[in-house]
Parts: sequence; C-alpha cells; structure tokens
Amino acid sequence: MTANTLPEPPLQKVLTDLFHDFEGDETGGRHAIKGFSFQVWLAVLEAMRAHRKPGDYAVVLEWQQDIALLNSSTDPTTVRFVQLKKNESSFRWTLRSLLAVEKPEDEAANDPSAGGQTDAAAALAAGKGKAGKKSKPKQAKPSILAKLYVHRRRFSDLTKVELVFASDASFEIPRAAGGTVMVSSVALSALPDAAKKDIEAKLRAQLDVPAEEAIDLDDFELLVTDCPVVDPHKFVAGECAEMQLATGLELSGKATLLAVLIVASYVNLRAASTRHAKNFPELLARAVTRADVTEYLAAANDKAIPTSDHVQSVINRFNAELAPPAVVRQMRREMARACVQISDRTTSTPMLASRLKDVYTAKGEYADVVRLTDMFETWYRDLEKLSPPDFGLFKREYLYCLMAMIYEDANPTKHLPPVPADSQPENAK
Repeated sequence: MTANTLPEPPLQKVLTDLFHDFEGDETGGRHAIKGFSFQVWLAVLEAMRAHRKPGDYAVVLEWQQDIALLNSSTDPTTVRFVQLKKNESSFRWTLRSLLAVEKPEDEAANDPSAGGQTDAAAALAAGKGKAGKKSKPKQAKPSILAKLYVHRRRFSDLTKVELVFASDASFEIPRAAGGTVMVSSVALSALPDAAKKDIEAKLRAQLDVPAEEAIDLDDFELLVTDCPVVDPHKFVAGECAEMQLATGLELSGKATLLAVLIVASYVNLRAASTRHAKNFPELLARAVTRADVTEYLAAANDKAIPTSDHVQSVINRFNAELAPPAVVRQMRREMARACVQISDRTTSTPMLASRLKDVYTAKGEYADVVRLTDMFETWYRDLEKLSPPDFGLFKREYLYCLMAMIYEDANPTKHLPPVPADSQPENAK
C-alpha cells in the first residue's frame, strides 16, 4: 500500500503500461517521461548512484520535493536529505533569499503589490452577499534553509544527518575579505563567521530552537545539481548505464531507459502522501529500496528482450536436440513473420496463439515431456485435434514459432485476446 492508502499497482501492471507507452511509434514514451517531476528524477538519480555501491539503501521522496537517502532499508543509522528547488526568476540564490521567511497567505492576499484579493473581495467574487468572519492571522512560514533544518531535528537520534539544498542555479555567498562570489557548491560550516552567525540566529528564531540547543551547520551544503532541468531522464539513464559498468549488469539501451522509468514510477507513487513521516517506519514505508531497484532492473531487462531472441533460443534447443534440419530451417524462415503478426489483431495469429496458450496451460505445460522437440510435436497434435479456425492456413513451423514465444513467456503472449468460452479445450472446462 502507498502512503496515501490507495492500493499500489503490481510491477507487471506498471511495466506493461510503461512498455506500451514507450513502444508508441509517435511518442517514443514521451507521455511517460514527461509525467514525472524534476524532483522525481533527482530521487531516481540518487537511487542509481547508491546502487553502484554494495551496501543497502532506501530512497524516499516526501512532499514531491524532499529526498531522503538512508543507508539501510531496515535499520538506518544515517540519512541524507536533499531539498530541490528550481530558480527560474533570478537564476541565482543568495543567503538572504534562502533565509527569508515566506509571507503569510493573508498578508499576501492584502498586499496590493501581490495583486491578491481581500477576503471581502474574494467573498463577493464567489457570489456571497457579505464577507465572512475575519480569519485568524497566519504565521509566517519558515525559510527554505529552516525547513530543511527541521529534518536534522526530526531525526536527531541518528548517527549522521546530512542536509543538502540543491538547485539548478548558482549561489552568491559572502567572502571573508568582503564582497561576494558565485559558487556551485559550499558547506555552510565553511562560510565566514559573520554569515554563519546570521544563519544560526535566523534558524533559531524561525524554528523556536531553545537557547541551550546548539545550531549544527556541519554536513549542511548548498549544491548546484548536475541533473539537467531539460530531459533529466536522459541524464539518469546515463547514470544507470554507468552503474551497470560498475556492477557488471548488462541491459540493452531500451531496457536501461525502461528501468529508470519503472523506478521513477514507484518513487512517484510512494511520494503521494501529503504529510511528512513522523518516524522511520513511516519513512521506510514510502521508500524504494535496493531490493526494489534490483527487481525493477530485472523486470525491465526481461521486458525489453526482443521476441525474436526468445524464438531463436528455442531454435537453438531444437538444433541441440538434433531436430530435422528442414524443421529448423523453416522455423528460421517463419520467425520474422510470426514475431510481427502475433501483435497484429487484424490477423488470426493472436487468437491462434491464445488457443495454443490455453492448450499449453490445460496440459500442465507438458511437465512430463523431457525433450523440447517432443513437447512441441505433442502440443501441435493436441491443437490439431481441436480443429480451431484457420489452423490449416499456417505451416507447422509457423505454429512452432508461436509455441516458442509462449514457452519463453515472451511479452506479446501476455496480451493475447481471450479464447471464446465455447471453444476452450476439454481439459480446461
């Protein structure tokens, strides 16, 4: 179950939906790719980088903007919180902007410069005769850095809590000798003393931190993310490819992109909660773990294997079992046509494949037949006994290619049309 209590779709459903979109000849998967925020892609990037290392991990996206990377999916001792914000107005961040409290909504509504409406104007615009009761003034919200610091206090029992504010824009910071400098990364603990004291004072005031509690700026970093705002999925897929080089995993190009899409799907699904986790069990319930990512990578690889590879695998088995050369040669000739037509609902091939699959299931997948060549011959004869429509239109080797797809559980065999109830094999009734 996801954090918002809605049932989470099974991996096969997520995989099938993504694969169908990804296979679209016009969109090329653009619908699926554009459905995820920049924050989701950065969370996937964190997962790919963590997967390069041998240890366990868990990645969580809270509120669609706060990323938590934990060093264990069961008993974490360290966590790295990353808050990501794009800056599309000034293209730079200053300490002043990062420490500025957010104006309360009621003040913003009454601020002429903000172009907002007063409560009375809003009521009249809604068709009411008079304004409602005056709402209680709302408190200013903490600044960006203060909200990030909340995580350090929230999980103070951990051995280490790292904080990172990440953005696509650079940071303008003060220099000890005077003036400012633009940087792409900086640790707050490395700032001049005056700047650190200002940060500490503002965090204490905005979060009501008691005087006896020290403000800890260690492991608190400002960072320009290396993940591009435009087409971040391409960068993340590249990171996934590098991870494969480091771990010895080998996925095709299609499987690599499909894998990061699956991870993004589950990160996004589990980030649906509208509140922060109060404890680690709640946080871990929303996580994508090493075990999850391993499963997603394997599923993407299986899904991306070409159907022809499955058929070729069976042909190789036939060769090894010394099947008649004419049968092997004819299967190779029929393979390309069978691989195309099994997904073409304008032909009779999908229904014929469904009938083959029903026979295969009804016969217990021919578990007692040792040789694959003997299995296919028996399977063919069992279908022949049913005299299905269009059976005589296809060569035996063409049907063998369809059988090979079913035997190998190739993708097209998972989306076959249902066989009419009155034509089910007797053993299946």
